[in-house]
Amino acid sequence: MPLASMVQFLFMTGPFATIGEVIDELPEPIETDRTCYETPRALLSAYLDILAGFEKVKEGAFPAPAVVDEEDNPVDGFTAGVAVIQQQLLSVELERINSALCGPCRCTLCCTGPEQSMAQEFFEIPLDSGELDLFAVNRCDNDASRNSLPLDEEELLWEGRPFYRVAEPSLFHWQKGWSLILPRGSTCPNLNDLGQCLVYNDRPEVCRRPQIFPYMVESLESAEGDVPALRIRQSLLAVVDCPYVRELQDEIAEYAAASELHLLLKQNKN
Repeated sequence: MPLASMVQFLFMTGPFATIGEVIDELPEPIETDRTCYETPRALLSAYLDILAGFEKVKEGAFPAPAVVDEEDNPVDGFTAGVAVIQQQLLSVELERINSALCGPCRCTLCCTGPEQSMAQEFFEIPLDSGELDLFAVNRCDNDASRNSLPLDEEELLWEGRPFYRVAEPSLFHWQKGWSLILPRGSTCPNLNDLGQCLVYNDRPEVCRRPQIFPYMVESLESAEGDVPALRIRQSLLAVVDCPYVRELQDEIAEYAAASELHLLLKQNKN
């Protein structure tokens, strides 16, 4: 992010037609107060398709959704476009970190429901509608579910019992969208006996982070049909259940500071 911010500033204030021109003119190495980037051109080139969005921002033509600040005030198109691009950059970078950490060790912490000794009754995996077909499980999609949230005091009933009392993982369409519910003692239906994900290359977006989630912007429920809406948060959420998050808290804090994000530490299961 420090390099991306540098390129953004140079591009917006200089006589450049493309982001690629800025990257090509960068000196090597580049040293900041936190680290030294030995090959910044190669590093940034891997994100060129995302960084190119700054070209549309400069033209005033970036197709950003409706974005508000933390007080729910609409922000201008420039601020909205920059925030969305930064969210995309962080998401891709954290996916690469995830592949380096979670895959090789076959950690399944995020793929299982609560243990019997835990206080939680279920574990929720938020999903986009395009990811539902990855899961061959039962679905609950009715007026009651669409007007409910998983943590509502008045629990959603399905088949005559609380939704989390179903025997197997199931998909639910909530007021905020779809999610996979993993009841106590259950596992994701795509996890085999060896702890391997059967859809790893096509896994959902939420499964592509090592429990470190960027919230430069966060999705909001839309009051106008399916028009997306976002709120600027400038935060990084790290879930301390993950053994890597616990081990690398100092590095994660440094990463957040370098990206000018507020770090939030949270425990999901207890």
